[in-house]
Amino acid sequence: MAGKEAVAQCDVPVTILENRIKAAKDPEEMAKLQKDLDQLLETRELIRQTVQQIVRLAMDSEEQAERVLTTNQRLTERENYYAVVEYFRVHCFDWHKREYEYARHQLSAFVNLCEERVPLARIKETIDQVSEKLKK
Repeated sequence: MAGKEAVAQCDVPVTILENRIKAAKDPEEMAKLQKDLDQLLETRELIRQTVQQIVRLAMDSEEQAERVLTTNQRLTERENYYAVVEYFRVHCFDWHKREYEYARHQLSAFVNLCEERVPLARIKETIDQVSEKLKK
């Protein structure tokens, strides 16, 4: 594909909407698509902020939290990881629903939390704490 830039998988829905907005002829359609794009970006930001908040509350220091949020560790703590991400999916963002698919792209933070040996109960308590704010 000459002249086409590769788009990260998680950014495909954004790119599609942006292209549909550019191609729209009807102002009403353009406004609806722009509203859809704004909603998508707002939801993504909410997911990103929620994961960051969970990590920061679960860690003992800002340095630890920053490491968890910026590194990609290899998963060895599979059992805890699967328990944590399922708990996150059920209590925060069900990525089986189209509007929350982006949540799957934030799961490396949970790999890192598990690899830092943060107790499963502590992570779940933090998810509970943060998810309560989401419901308001």
